[in-house]
Amino acid sequence: MYETKAFVPKIILRGDKAEFFAQAGQRPFKLAGEINFVGEVDGTQFHFFRDGKFSIDGKLHDYQDLPQILRGGVADYIVFADPHELTVIHGILNRIGCPRSQIVSLREFLTMPRDAFYDVDSDNQLMQILKFNSVKTLLDIDAHFAKSQLLTKGANDVTEIDCVCEDEMLPIKENIYSRVYKKFSDCQFRHYDAALVYGREGIDFIAEFSALEGVTDVVITFAKYGSDFEKYIGATVNHFEKVNFIPSFAGRWFFCHRHKAPKDFAMYVVTHKPLPPEHVENLPAGYKVIHAGRGISADLGYLGDNTGDNVSYLNPYINELTALYWMWKNTAHSIIGLSHYRRFFTESEEKPFTEINDLNFSYEKILTQDAAENFLQKYDIIVTRLAGHFASQFEDIQTSAGLELAKLVKSTIQKNMVKLYPDYENAFDYVMNSPTYYECHMFITRKYIFESYCEWLFSFLLNTAHEILEKVPLEKVPYMPRRVIGHFAERMFTVWLLKNNLRVKELNKMWISNL
Repeated sequence: MYETKAFVPKIILRGDKAEFFAQAGQRPFKLAGEINFVGEVDGTQFHFFRDGKFSIDGKLHDYQDLPQILRGGVADYIVFADPHELTVIHGILNRIGCPRSQIVSLREFLTMPRDAFYDVDSDNQLMQILKFNSVKTLLDIDAHFAKSQLLTKGANDVTEIDCVCEDEMLPIKENIYSRVYKKFSDCQFRHYDAALVYGREGIDFIAEFSALEGVTDVVITFAKYGSDFEKYIGATVNHFEKVNFIPSFAGRWFFCHRHKAPKDFAMYVVTHKPLPPEHVENLPAGYKVIHAGRGISADLGYLGDNTGDNVSYLNPYINELTALYWMWKNTAHSIIGLSHYRRFFTESEEKPFTEINDLNFSYEKILTQDAAENFLQKYDIIVTRLAGHFASQFEDIQTSAGLELAKLVKSTIQKNMVKLYPDYENAFDYVMNSPTYYECHMFITRKYIFESYCEWLFSFLLNTAHEILEKVPLEKVPYMPRRVIGHFAERMFTVWLLKNNLRVKELNKMWISNL
């Protein structure tokens, strides 16, 4: 994400100017004027408590002008060098509509966050907006609420708020958040109803808006009345699908909606052999049969993995991953998934593994597009339930491939992965020694998560396959050991899931056994 710039507030000073500058030190600010509540202007004496008059830089004003000065862009804060004077006048200022968070003592001003304008009334208002608009999940990109004067979410018991914050925060501030991430990459695969981007301006806001594509379709920001940023939002309104705003005292909350492509769901059903026509015809809407390895076998009449950018020739060794590679390089679906010609996700809870022999009976139980999209409103990815073995994953592969070949592939894939992603080695070792994993490479997820996984996997898997094929004539070994690279690759899905902070929905898989 982008670093925030120092906020330079415009202040109107009440009190000794020399003392103020001496105490302000390196705190950035712009002096917008000096205010007096008792004095004389052009021979006219005034007293704020007596006749409701005050002066700024020698110009006389009526007390009703003061709220407009604070909300109209003239100044962000009125700062009192003498806190006792502020205590005396505060009650009147509050009654005429001046918010407490914009009328502060010098000590308060010096301790205020330096990256943005803060108004606790506006923050409380936003909490209510989120609640009554049923924003159920929000990502606070810059930990704005932790820096502001809020201590809890108040009455908002609807919105689950996560934040990104590298710094320590007061323990009570953690009550505002469900999760606190140290860096954006820890949560970039999550999906939120909205994200709060506070304190960015102009092109930096647009850059942040673009960086959040996939994470959310709605970005909330705040612009003060009369500010350059308010004008910028108005001038770039065509960048968004729509912009809603809600006014507060000092500015407006903007809800910027992303232009959304039409929903495009595709569930690729991988096969290597012809299927009964009624099986293909009865699959749910959005399901597409793809022939894995079509580049080295007879054409079955289905969509093949041998067009465009492809590795179809590797199918005997990496199994369904030639279809996965083709999906990655040649499609752009907003929601995408992979299943097998006889293995499908199901919402059925009858038992962990359902075997269906009657084809006509099974189709109504296959997970539909609507059901998948509903799950993805709450979760980031749909996978199979964890499959368990009586041995570790390495031992299970060794059983079918033999010890020497299994050791060679394991060491090669680990070497190539660690070269690019050293922080994944512990997860790799964990999976290799574990009796459980997410099998079959079955999943449904959003485009950007799918692309991130494929970029990670194929960055080292293809090198591994070519390196092994140079050392071992796999085309001459029996069917099961020939597929040893694919068996390890299948486990890599679990390795990746262990390292990424995804909300995972596990579903049963249904196996149609007579195909």
